[in-house]
Amino acid sequence: MVETIYEQLKTPKPIEELHQRLNEAGVKWNMSQLQLFLLMDSNIKKTGDLYSAGGNNLNTIILDIVDKVMDGKPVAPIRKIMEYVPNDITVSGEEISKIAESSGKYIIHSNGAVLMRTKN
Repeated sequence: MVETIYEQLKTPKPIEELHQRLNEAGVKWNMSQLQLFLLMDSNIKKTGDLYSAGGNNLNTIILDIVDKVMDGKPVAPIRKIMEYVPNDITVSGEEISKIAESSGKYIIHSNGAVLMRTKN
């Protein structure tokens, strides 16, 4: 359910539109429940009357870690990157690879165990 809300908030929306879209997606919260969730979730940002998902999602966190580990290096083992992932985040090496690759800045070596910078 939370994923559905974050998906809708990839683009900023007023609460009325968000409420309608969530109802259509099967999330049957009333307006007060939705307002409470939006206020309590630290990943949700409000700008004026628009709500959007902030930058603290898993992809952003993992990509920040990859960027730090890769800083100035052409390659880094995925297991090395995993050492820097906080204990409260559960993510596999395969997920790290997919997130890094989707950024367009990194590619997976043919052995599947090493990330490499893309050639710019």
